[in-house]
Amino acid sequence: MSAQTTPDLAWLNSPSAKFDAFFQSPAPGNSLENFIRPIKIGNVLLPNNLVLAPMAGVTDGSFRLLCSRLGVGYTVSELASSKAIIMQNRQTLEMVRFQSQARPYGVQIFGSEPDTMARAAAIIDQQGICDIIDINMGCPVPKVVKTGAGSALMNTPELAAEIVKRVSEVVTVPVTIKCRIGWSQNSINVKDFVKRMLDSGAKAITVHARTRQAGYSGDAQWEHLEELGQICEDVPFFANGDISEPEHIEELHRRTGCSGYMIGRGCVGRPWLFAELLGHSQFSDPKTRFRVFRHHLIDMLMEYGPKAVPLFRVHLFGYLKNHHNAAKARRILCDERDPHRIIETGQAFFSDLPLPGIT
Repeated sequence: MSAQTTPDLAWLNSPSAKFDAFFQSPAPGNSLENFIRPIKIGNVLLPNNLVLAPMAGVTDGSFRLLCSRLGVGYTVSELASSKAIIMQNRQTLEMVRFQSQARPYGVQIFGSEPDTMARAAAIIDQQGICDIIDINMGCPVPKVVKTGAGSALMNTPELAAEIVKRVSEVVTVPVTIKCRIGWSQNSINVKDFVKRMLDSGAKAITVHARTRQAGYSGDAQWEHLEELGQICEDVPFFANGDISEPEHIEELHRRTGCSGYMIGRGCVGRPWLFAELLGHSQFSDPKTRFRVFRHHLIDMLMEYGPKAVPLFRVHLFGYLKNHHNAAKARRILCDERDPHRIIETGQAFFSDLPLPGIT
């Protein structure tokens, strides 16, 4: 924890600045102080129980670090193929490594073969790049599901349990899982599924309150998370799905008894959400938010070079999503590769001016 009493935002001007955990601690008098607090997963202490959800194409190293600087207590990598890890696939290994990674940090792997999952987890563990291994049991993407991995494991709880057991036997870090409430609306089995994962040794449970059938559409069905806090007892249970406002934290805790909160799409284009939930008001000013935007892009340029602008696009459209010309901006900027144009667009957006070239 930082010893300073007032936050220094100089890091916004220098992406290479040393990580400062100041915003990971709740502000005095935070209205959510009864809900947001430090928590342990196994022997790993999280400074708070806000978690950045793993999202393919979104939660790369730059975004994870940015969200950590802005207060999130724990981040998880994009899902990584267990087979690719075993084959020492360079792109996959680079995806889960990040030189400036804030800790604690988890690497999420996916697969449907217990031996392969165990071997991949052991490789990651031996490299010492993370504090937790998370097993993906919730991805709805067809190319993952058709292999029996991701949310398909909701249909094969015995296999899912065996994967947790085998992975736990070969690593020194806690093993956790993230799943959904079920495969479809007609097969919601989350409570029995979670019990099996706990019996197999999972040290934390995260549940996305949608079925695989729903994908990311519709409203999250929080009612199916009720009682999971009691089922998990002393094992942390993180609620996930449509968390974007302080009142969501209170309602989820009241309804589910959850230990923590995993936030995904709610922070894309709004990474200061974590600071806001922790009671820090320093990022309410549009000028400061533009500095966050610029810092984010510059950090990605440092990490990826010319590829950064296309990779930043998902974040750019997230930042712009509430603009009245957001749809037109997406059409015009979808092929933009000039970082200066992106900076100019962000500056105009946060200054409430017309977007360059978009009227």
